[in-house]
Amino acid sequence: MNETPLRHQLALKQKALDIVLDIDHVRDTATTPTTIFSGVAQVVARHFAASVCRLYLIDHETDELLLKVVQEDDAAWQAHHARLSPEVARHAMRHHDVSVWDVAETASPVYLAAVPIYMHDDPLGALLLGRFERPFDADDVDLLHIAESQIDSAVVQAHAAHELALRNKELETIYRVDHIRDQNLPFDEMLDVVLVELCAVIQAEVGFVMLYNPDGERLEMRAISDRDFLQDPEHHALLNRIAYQSVEQGELVCHREGDRHRCAAMCVPLILRDEIIGVFGAVNRDERRGFGAEERRLLMAVVSQMDTAILESLERRQLRRVLGRSLDQRVLERLLEHPDVELLRGERAVLSVLYADLRGSTALAARLDPELMVEFINDYLSNMTEMLISHQGTLDKFIGDEVMALFGAPLPQPDHAVRAVRVGLAMLDAHREIVARWQARGIETAGLGVGIATGEVVVGEIGCERRADYTIIGNAANLGARICSAAQAGEVLICQNTYDLLQDVVEAEPRPGMAFKGLDHPVTVYRVARLLAR
Repeated sequence: MNETPLRHQLALKQKALDIVLDIDHVRDTATTPTTIFSGVAQVVARHFAASVCRLYLIDHETDELLLKVVQEDDAAWQAHHARLSPEVARHAMRHHDVSVWDVAETASPVYLAAVPIYMHDDPLGALLLGRFERPFDADDVDLLHIAESQIDSAVVQAHAAHELALRNKELETIYRVDHIRDQNLPFDEMLDVVLVELCAVIQAEVGFVMLYNPDGERLEMRAISDRDFLQDPEHHALLNRIAYQSVEQGELVCHREGDRHRCAAMCVPLILRDEIIGVFGAVNRDERRGFGAEERRLLMAVVSQMDTAILESLERRQLRRVLGRSLDQRVLERLLEHPDVELLRGERAVLSVLYADLRGSTALAARLDPELMVEFINDYLSNMTEMLISHQGTLDKFIGDEVMALFGAPLPQPDHAVRAVRVGLAMLDAHREIVARWQARGIETAGLGVGIATGEVVVGEIGCERRADYTIIGNAANLGARICSAAQAGEVLICQNTYDLLQDVVEAEPRPGMAFKGLDHPVTVYRVARLLAR
């Protein structure tokens, strides 16, 4: 029995085992894709006495072969870089097998090997080796096959580790942006803070937010992390171009600008309730620092938290704009805790509407100095409004010196009829106090008349872009105005529906047979004397 071949075989098996164990050790101890790739390259270079080792892997997004690791310990290889190029690696991958060859056209021959890396017929990349001392022989090829059987799983593990790290980064980004949202910062300040976070997490130079202006016809810059960027008209044009492209396509778009500025940019639409309300994006001035899949995922993670934050902020702004002067601050804050602009878009509701009209104001205006008249009316309306809001009614509008108020909207109030009558009686008392203060200045009025009606109406923001009010449309609104016009000074008159809700808690005198314009039959109204204690 020839012991030399046996010892040779044993040595090969031992070397194969060492390669497997060493690569397995790298997989067990390396914590990042970079350390896995670097560790694998070092193991292969050491076991095969390679002076250079290059690991190329496929970027599955672009299908490019990217150089991940260069392990090189001999400066002489600087002259042979072209022999271990991506083209050589892709050529090796097409052959699906280990290739070895030598180059003898120089004084020192160069010996090369290429190892395609596959996982279940899916190409992952290639490992290229080079050395000067000796050619790669059949034993080396066998050992390279064994090494490849471990390298493929190491590459897959590195990809999985990268995916996990990216997912963790996404979650951390979502958490930080969510924390920013929870701080309840003013809208513009919130956008500025989020853009700082966006630029940090994706290493972008500029972050920006554009929103549709109120009439929805064009995008306008709402926040940008670097205002100087917009000083260049071409930069401004770039952001507009990519923003509208993103809106038109309804998806994230990336762009590399080919002009002298050579910018890289990406932009994603903000889609809320199936409507695009704006865009979120990032820019790098150097197009070589473009945005890949990782940066796009992180941008989407930020946007996933910002869409509802922007919606809530816009809804708060709209609610403040429409209702800020009409509601008690406590009621408004309750609405803003859970903003819902649907209530502004129109809904049917049963509520009570109050009208309070100052009698004799036309004659008063004819004899008073205009400035004094305005001062008196403003004082009167201010006091009526404070009285109304203190009882959590909603100021609808002023119609000259007439006050129109709602009870039961925008927040439901089961006792809206009681509230309306209580406020009407309180307004009569407040009016007497106001007149007592102004008598010394020669002002007296014929009194205050109040009319209240209850019924189903449509309530919401009604009007046009230039002017809209939170108000009601319906028979109850018309009836309340007619009843108010019939009320004498110092009277609170209510309709039948209001009385039916209050008959157990109100002392009132019926007035049947009242005829009102717009009604084809007489109605009964009730003059309220007082609310009974309960």
